Amino acid sequence: MELTARNSSNKIIAWTMAALFLLLVLALVSVILLVVQNRYLSAHQKTTTVPMAFTAPFWTSESETSPGYMQMMALSFLSLRLNVSPETVDAQHEFLLSFAKPGAQADFKVTLAGEARRIKQNEVSSAFYQTQIKVFPVEGVVDIRGMLNTWIGNGKPTSEIKHYQLKLDYAGGVTTIAAFLEADDAKK
Repeated sequence: MELTARNSSNKIIAWTMAALFLLLVLALVSVILLVVQNRYLSAHQKTTTVPMAFTAPFWTSESETSPGYMQMMALSFLSLRLNVSPETVDAQHEFLLSFAKPGAQADFKVTLAGEARRIKQNEVSSAFYQTQIKVFPVEGVVDIRGMLNTWIGNGKPTSEIKHYQLKLDYAGGVTTIAAFLEADDAKK
C-alpha cells in the first residue's frame, strides 16, 4: 500500500511540475509577443489631424505619412519658395532651408540665394496657383503643376505654366526636402 501511495504522490508532483513548466512557457511566449506588438504599435501608431485650411484629414506615424500630409507639406514648401516679394524672400527661403535634408542643403542654399538676389535686384514679386497635384507616396514624390504670376516692379504680371517636383523624406516624425526641382516638360 505504501508503494502505491508513493507512486501516486510522485505522479501528482510530476503532473504539477509539467503544468507549471507549461504555464511558464506560455507566459514567456505571451511576453515576447506583447513586446513585439508593443514595438510595432509604438512605431506605427497613426495620429489623424484635420488642419484649418485643408478640407481632408491626414495621418502621420513615426515611420510613414498619408498622401494628404505629403500634399499639404509640398504646397507649404512651394508657397515658401514661390509666393515671395523682395521684403519676404530672405525670411521665407531661410525657413524653407531649415526643412532641407542635410545632404541636399548646400546645393539648395546656393539655388535659393541666387533666386533671392535676383528677386531683390529686379524687385520681383510672384504668386503660384496650383492646378494639378499628384502624390506618389511610395517614392515620396509630389508632382505639382500650376500658374506662376510674376510682377517686376510696378509692371503688369506675366504668367507662365510651371511644373515642380518635390522629393520628401519622412523619418522619425520629421519631414525633410530631399529635392525641390523644376521639371522641364519640353524635354519629355
